[in-house]
Amino acid sequence: MRLTMRAGASLLLGFTGIVVAGAGLNRLLDIGTCASGGPSVIARQCPEGTTLWSLLLPVGFVIWMVGLFLSEEGLVKPGTGQVVWTAGFTGGGVALLVKVLTSPIEPGAKAGLYVVAAVFIPMGLAFGVTGIVQLVRARRGDPRSRGRSTGRKPATAAGDPHLKRLHRLRSMGALTRAEFDRLKHDPATAADRLALIQQLAELKASGVLTAEEFEAKKLATLRGEHR
Repeated sequence: MRLTMRAGASLLLGFTGIVVAGAGLNRLLDIGTCASGGPSVIARQCPEGTTLWSLLLPVGFVIWMVGLFLSEEGLVKPGTGQVVWTAGFTGGGVALLVKVLTSPIEPGAKAGLYVVAAVFIPMGLAFGVTGIVQLVRARRGDPRSRGRSTGRKPATAAGDPHLKRLHRLRSMGALTRAEFDRLKHDPATAADRLALIQQLAELKASGVLTAEEFEAKKLATLRGEHR
């Protein structure tokens, strides 16, 4: 993942949004249940600044979303999108668990926070783990990763004479699946052997060779014992 200006902005805004929203939520959890204004009798007045803290939550969420949408890769490939998403949901879920376990919070609120954390953590990990798997595959040269990054398609029988001949012999019953797979990955040394096996298959089809004779000669050919 190259750290371009756009990627840097995505990370900066994403983590800024997480910090802003987290600060607001943390303070609101400390304040707890309260109310202010109105003609009704209020059991507990909200402390000064509560409105400001409550605004930090949606503002932080919006900033986080902007950082997420700035990601060039989105959520389908390893990049800032997956990092921002995972940090927001998994980090937020873990922070909620820590808050619940270490701070005095009303029992009713605790149950709700446990549920939110249980939802947030796997939501974040889903894309985080996906990104790690994609990176590992790319480093190992997994063809599935190369196909996504380069757009190249795997070789097919229609465009590869070697595979075309293998498929033809396989359809004739001249090769077993194991023999097909072995010859498929060794095109350099298999060309002459395939030509001989095709001749043997034609002799068998015409009745010149019995099935036993064909198998014996084919085995010798595969071993490189042909003359």
